[in-house]
Amino acid sequence: MPTSVETETLAKIRSPETTSVRWRLPVVLLITVIIAYFDRLNISLALPFIAAEHGWTAEQTGKYGGTILSIFFVGYGLANIFFSPIGERVGPRRSLITAVVFFSLFTVAGAATGGILWLFLVTRLLLGLGEGIHFPMNSKLIKNWFPLSERSRANGMWVSGILFATVLAPLILVPIIQWWSWRAMFLLLGIMGMVITIPLLALFCHDTPARHPFISTSEKALIEAGMEAREPEEERFWKQVKPFLRDKTYWLAMLGGIFNNIASFGLLMWFPTYFVEGRGLAFDNLKYALSIPYVISIAGIAFMSWAGDKSQRRAYLAGAGYLLTGVIAFFAVRASSIETTVALFAAALFFQMGFTSQEFAILQRILPRSRVATGTGFYNGVAMLIGGGLGPAIVGGVVALSGNYAAGILAILGAAFLAGFDMLILGRFLKY
Repeated sequence: MPTSVETETLAKIRSPETTSVRWRLPVVLLITVIIAYFDRLNISLALPFIAAEHGWTAEQTGKYGGTILSIFFVGYGLANIFFSPIGERVGPRRSLITAVVFFSLFTVAGAATGGILWLFLVTRLLLGLGEGIHFPMNSKLIKNWFPLSERSRANGMWVSGILFATVLAPLILVPIIQWWSWRAMFLLLGIMGMVITIPLLALFCHDTPARHPFISTSEKALIEAGMEAREPEEERFWKQVKPFLRDKTYWLAMLGGIFNNIASFGLLMWFPTYFVEGRGLAFDNLKYALSIPYVISIAGIAFMSWAGDKSQRRAYLAGAGYLLTGVIAFFAVRASSIETTVALFAAALFFQMGFTSQEFAILQRILPRSRVATGTGFYNGVAMLIGGGLGPAIVGGVVALSGNYAAGILAILGAAFLAGFDMLILGRFLKY
């Protein structure tokens, strides 16, 4: 029989007065991700113009462009690893606001240094350092605010900011480049972070439900009732991180993240140059070739997020999705017409969302609440340093050697298959 306390808690949970304040949070985080991703995607759209300014050949674009695209991930990965524990101590709200100030300033600095390659590389490195704690803090907030049964959808909402940014970037940023310049585009993006992202975080982001001024008692009870059993709080840092660093499921998830980043960032950062230089697409039509696959992927993340919460088999869903992604992307690169290539890439990205929608929900299930940002930061940092750095560099290296952009894209598809098999193995150990 339930106790009187349990009965009262259930009554509160079922009360019609229960608010939905928690669902505002991933919407705000989605907007912050869109603007932050504009700041990192801007270079992929600007690269053909930077190459033209410097007079680079295709081989030189592969060499120098690969370095420009990859160096961001060095700073980003290091910041994930070393700044996330600090951010966890300071609190996600204050940490996110501080990060936005820094990465907005470094975006503006990139506009002023584009003519001097080494200085421009420094701004991209600093941009990565500024953005590094963004996703770990988002992960911390979602674990604090959402019960287990809702986390695929909550994470899917803010992670979909990556896709919205990828869809909107060519539609918004390409015209800015055409009307003014790529430098003007960098400047406007830096301003957007200051005038949009910071006010949203200040007004609507709170570290925990207990700190929100308007959340109902029944909603707080609903959130708490759906959480994992409360983990014992350890005072020492090593005692907090040791359990998940010794957990094989954490390292299997890490491998999946590395392979995912090799494939996804290798494609994402080279797509504009691949279509313009490799397939001869007019720059004005680039917005359609880039937007259509990512519009489809938004539908994919919505479906896969629902499927993850419904099936409670998130790792299997991620693995099967990535295997299909690798097969379809192979045929996309080999297609003779641009229309077929775009359509097949759209299908590949739809299934890749099986991984993207579950990635942070899986991590939040593995990690203790007291160190979810630190664990996410270490995961994201290592995965970005290795995978995020290798993906664009592999494509650039193959293009530099062969002068063939299609060969560069094909070179990274093996990572898609490895990600798929890795997540299927993880599914045997993690029933979530």
